[in-house]
Amino acid sequence: MKTIIPVSLLVCGALSGCSDINANSAMVTTTKFDGAWQVGGGTRTARPGAHEKCGYGIGGGTITIKGGRVSGKLTDNSGYAYALEGAIQDSGKMEGGFTYEGYDAATFEGLLSAAKGGGSWKDINGCPGTWQATRKESVPTDPAIRKADIAPSS
Repeated sequence: MKTIIPVSLLVCGALSGCSDINANSAMVTTTKFDGAWQVGGGTRTARPGAHEKCGYGIGGGTITIKGGRVSGKLTDNSGYAYALEGAIQDSGKMEGGFTYEGYDAATFEGLLSAAKGGGSWKDINGCPGTWQATRKESVPTDPAIRKADIAPSS
């Protein structure tokens, strides 16, 4: 279930009529997956059907889900940092990609439940891997008004 939170107002003047302040950001959508997630994964040692080895690598980091968008920074065991961006559907199905210094590095797909999930990824050379995720924190929702509490916690 999605909760819609208005973030811009309609400005109405008695003589001038109404106009939308920012039509492109009129609503922010929250989902049951919103919050921080700890992610870890690794590379399989060879591409299916290929004799060439892919090597072994592991990595992890934190991703953030907000309003159906997925983003984060992951670091592998060699110290290389990757940016992750993607999208998640109401069903928990998510997909997206990794970049390294602005260049496409891999794609991923998977499925999240309320507290955990996992999936697979493939780098630009076809080397496959798997990933797992566990929820670190969620965005609290005020049940009286069904709006996300976006104030920073202290």
